[in-house]
Amino acid sequence: MRMRIPVQLCLWVSLISPINSFAEGFQPYSQEVQYLKMMLECPDEKVLSPMRGFGALYICTLSESDSVKLFVSEKPNSDRVLNIGLLWNDKKNNIGYEIHSDLKEVEKTLNFLIDMYVPARRDEISKAFWDSKSLDFSTSEFFIYFTHKAGMQKDERLIVIEEK
Repeated sequence: MRMRIPVQLCLWVSLISPINSFAEGFQPYSQEVQYLKMMLECPDEKVLSPMRGFGALYICTLSESDSVKLFVSEKPNSDRVLNIGLLWNDKKNNIGYEIHSDLKEVEKTLNFLIDMYVPARRDEISKAFWDSKSLDFSTSEFFIYFTHKAGMQKDERLIVIEEK
């Protein structure tokens, strides 16, 4: 008798063994975007078409107040990832949204990206992000840039992961 494997089991196996789980560099741009879309369940997304000198740009807004955004930039004229960025415009005043709105979304997304691409530097990157210190890191596969810009109404935190 032939055994049938349910579709749900196949999907579950694909989720527990993600394509990037060993952080061996980025997958092709189209695959990387599809994987991130599946894993992060992006509620508001768009893709900007390539323009002269620039590749496509995938933008996922992960929060109601538009303060948490994930970017995947394509290298021009290729299907390769240039970099992946996470931006959080951390609201410091109550200007229609609560102070530090979208904290849960940024924590979840930051932890996912760190675990996915740079798990060996988890503690250092998390500390820099929450301590608001602009720092650069590297692993054997990636450069990681973190910048923090303090403003009157909001703090901008940006982490960019770039393949070496």
